[in-house]
Amino acid sequence: MRKYMWRKIVFLLGLCWVAAGAYAQYVVTGGKGTPLKAEQSSGDSAERIEVYLVDGMENVSISYTSSSSSPHQWYRYRNKRLDAEPVASSRNGATSTISGVEDGYGYFVDEGAVSHYVWIVDYSKYALNLSGLRVSEKSDPCGGVLLAGTGTIEPIYYYWPNTGTRRELPRQFDVVYNTLEYDSESKRYVSKQETAVIEGDLFEHSIPAPLCDTEICVHGDYFARHFGKELTLCVDAYQASAVEVHIDTLLVEQEAPNMNTTKSGYCAPAMVQFTAIANTPTAAMFNWEIYPQGEEENTIARFSGEVFEYTFTQAGNFVVRLEVTDQAATCHVEDQVEIEISESYLQIPNAFSPGTTPGVNDEFRVAYKSLVSFKAWIFNRWGVQIYHWTDPAQGWDGKKGGKYVPPGVYFYVIEAEGSDGIHYKRKGDINILRPKTIQEENEIIQE
Repeated sequence: MRKYMWRKIVFLLGLCWVAAGAYAQYVVTGGKGTPLKAEQSSGDSAERIEVYLVDGMENVSISYTSSSSSPHQWYRYRNKRLDAEPVASSRNGATSTISGVEDGYGYFVDEGAVSHYVWIVDYSKYALNLSGLRVSEKSDPCGGVLLAGTGTIEPIYYYWPNTGTRRELPRQFDVVYNTLEYDSESKRYVSKQETAVIEGDLFEHSIPAPLCDTEICVHGDYFARHFGKELTLCVDAYQASAVEVHIDTLLVEQEAPNMNTTKSGYCAPAMVQFTAIANTPTAAMFNWEIYPQGEEENTIARFSGEVFEYTFTQAGNFVVRLEVTDQAATCHVEDQVEIEISESYLQIPNAFSPGTTPGVNDEFRVAYKSLVSFKAWIFNRWGVQIYHWTDPAQGWDGKKGGKYVPPGVYFYVIEAEGSDGIHYKRKGDINILRPKTIQEENEIIQE
């Protein structure tokens, strides 16, 4: 039992030692301004490394506060921990300090199960020296803009202690420009200032192509900003070529209570207005085509311009495709929508009760969908025409000359053609139901 307790105490003390080492910190001072912790990397559980930038090496020192009162030794390495050499330090209680720190070395105190490292970089040796910002000839004006300039951006490296792996400390730049953004609520493009962050080599990474003419400015890098040496370069007048478009559709169709809604698709004849919402004036040319779905080679209509209307009269699924280009036809983009036109439907009632229940079965109307032509006649029992109409959304109110006809049997003839090519010719009788006690403001006409 005592042996077990002793092992447990030793194990817990070991954890405390590791934990204390894990939270010990280095403090870097010196140079011009305040040193910058540019990177805090973590490898496996046995090592941690922090990368500090200083502006000049004058009076640069590193301090380390130990969790133990025991003396500890400082080391430095150039590429790998195994090649480390001892470094002299001064001590004040639990804190030790080294001076005469050099650029391009990793420093560490070997204490506990977890080792901590600090790498020092003299940023003044890597300060930016750039001019003549311009758009690179390697740019893709339709997709991404690549910048170019005079001068080079020197990479900043540090070495991982256990493996000796060289790693680059990435610089970061802000590229600020104006562009346009589609607002789905207002259905229009609105101006927006965009900031793209480029990490690494400024001239190797592109930014999204702006959708409008704009100034492009580079600010950076972030390290220079910290030391008050931020560089700003601008391309004064970038001319946009990239285009973007959204299609908006508006169905110009009168809904009717007697239209059949169980069949999917628009009811023919369906007049649809199509509008191209694009980043004008960069987007300058608009070409539309309509074809049956799956039959791209069978174009049934072509239009140009930002807005057009088309009336669909045939049943089926149709594709409306739009191609947009800039004025020089350098960039183009396509968008499309699908339109479904329903097959036809016609059903005829056999009775109605005009003047008795307003709004409820008080008109003779067919139930229909996608009828591209329609004619209907009402006759009395002697074959005299009483009413005629040509809009399937309308009907007969049971009147002739403004007065209700007597109840009884009447006859209809209906001729129609559907969007699917079906021809309808229907004849039949219709019963007018009305109690004899009901008197109207206008007397019922006699046949």
